[in-house]
Amino acid sequence: MSDSSAPPVRNWKRIGLITAGALSLCAFAFWLWLPANGLPAAGKFLRWKFDDVQHVTPAEAAALLADDTATVIWDIRRPDEFAVSQLPDARHVPPDTADAALKQLLPDANQTILVYCAVGYRSAQMARRLQALGHTNALNLEGAIFAWAEADLPLEGGDTVHPYNAMGRRMLQDDLEAE
Repeated sequence: MSDSSAPPVRNWKRIGLITAGALSLCAFAFWLWLPANGLPAAGKFLRWKFDDVQHVTPAEAAALLADDTATVIWDIRRPDEFAVSQLPDARHVPPDTADAALKQLLPDANQTILVYCAVGYRSAQMARRLQALGHTNALNLEGAIFAWAEADLPLEGGDTVHPYNAMGRRMLQDDLEAE
């Protein structure tokens, strides 16, 4: 006789297949949802996760840069991303730059600095680091270079943007994606 309290092995296989199918369906739905909703959703998430960081929209950043020529702009992306295009007058600063080097690059703790990456996560981390180092005017560009380019604001180096990764490729407008 068999033990009726233990479910047969085939039921566990069935449960596993159903679970895998449901997860695959959710992943596919997310993949379809991402192009239309990814960048705004990322912006909301980043404002929540980095609520101690000051975020500015591309329009606010463009107005600030037009009025204040002393604002420093740092691109926190990888060198291959920076090589494709960047905001005008941006300086490439790797995210793993040591704190002492960051202080040398920005000796005035009150100077306004705008940091950006592809979507805003890496730059929000950098803005938080700068605040911890005593910089009072570190601003994170919401939506980063993706949102800047989608707002049709000027880029240097090219008219397209490095997509960063497969998910970034889904969030970036097709006509802005670098090959």
